[in-house]
Amino acid sequence: MADERPPGVLSRQLVLSLYLPATLLALGQSMVAPVIPGLTKSFGIGVDAASLVFVAFSAGALVATFPAGYLMDKIGRRPVLLAGPLLTAVGSFMTPFSHTFIELLFWRFVVGAASQLWQQGRVLVIADTAPQDQRARQMQWMVGMTRTGQLFGPAVGGFLAAGFGLWIPFAIHAALTIVAMIPAYKMIQETAPRRRRKDDQSDEASEEAKAQGWGPVITYMLTIQIVVFLCIQVFAQFARGGQDQGSLNLYAVYAYDMGPGELGLLNTIAIAFGIPVPFLTGYLMDRFGRRAVIAPGFAAYAIAVALMSLTAFYPLPMSYFLATYVMVQAAAGTTGGTMQVLGTDLSPRENRGRFFAIWRTIAEIGATISPAIYGVIAEHAGFGVAFLYLSLCAIGVVFGLSRVLADTQAKR
Repeated sequence: MADERPPGVLSRQLVLSLYLPATLLALGQSMVAPVIPGLTKSFGIGVDAASLVFVAFSAGALVATFPAGYLMDKIGRRPVLLAGPLLTAVGSFMTPFSHTFIELLFWRFVVGAASQLWQQGRVLVIADTAPQDQRARQMQWMVGMTRTGQLFGPAVGGFLAAGFGLWIPFAIHAALTIVAMIPAYKMIQETAPRRRRKDDQSDEASEEAKAQGWGPVITYMLTIQIVVFLCIQVFAQFARGGQDQGSLNLYAVYAYDMGPGELGLLNTIAIAFGIPVPFLTGYLMDRFGRRAVIAPGFAAYAIAVALMSLTAFYPLPMSYFLATYVMVQAAAGTTGGTMQVLGTDLSPRENRGRFFAIWRTIAEIGATISPAIYGVIAEHAGFGVAFLYLSLCAIGVVFGLSRVLADTQAKR
């Protein structure tokens, strides 16, 4: 329960309910990642239309964000959290059997919505239970285990798709998702604040009821601190350009004509370089503060994608592209999950689900339109300009954190 002593970062409870599910879910998702661009290309569409695959995933997450946050305040964290993987299994299994591009977009939409239910629910549980000086490690180590799960998934998925059919990686993804939920179902407890009985008419209950409404949340969201934070969050989403959903793989397919097997191997190499990063950033954020880690991480990412743009502007050898690909993926690892740590620090004790509903909706709006902007720029101005756009957005994050927003790790 929420009022019990929180477990340590390496406790049995967290290993089985947080780190293991994160690993298995990421393993399955990473197996299908190198297959999706080729599946999309098989419908004979251009790169701007192909980016809709990632837009559909983000749109699903966007649609699910607000009701997920509200329901986690209303009915609890646990039901919403467990519903996500079940929907993911269904959506992933049906994806390779799409007969039209529209049907493919629908199932990517379902998977995006389901992933948001799991992600938002798990972060809320951490926010409810983890001490502030342990929160970054729990969240970032979850990211680290996610990247660990992604290590062999792309290569295995690409091999299976090339040798046995496109549907095999998706079926395995669905199975792993169900398996991941077995320990989570048994270990995860409800952590939402207890609601008073409807027949309690005391003054204390009335004040608590007022504190649970939307009014206090909206008032808090309009403070200067939160407005600045939300702007930084949007810049962070724009800077990624849909890379979490594979837009960099899309560039490799269209610019270098890479197949699933090559993409799988390339993803595996890049992820291997990035695995230790979240474990280190989680410790550093708890030890030295959030800003001391997030700003340098986005600065490194800005440099990496700027170097990647040279592969589009000049006829550079394949070895340069491979090197910059690994650099971008590794730099992205230093930023993954960091904005969620920052937002969780800023979330209020009461109405945390409602705060998440608004905050994460704004973040997902940015994630939804970001790959579309990237795709349009790449189609009409070239991939080089698109990469420079990502770099400028990352610089905006660095400026906002360094010059405007105070460090949330400081005593409040």
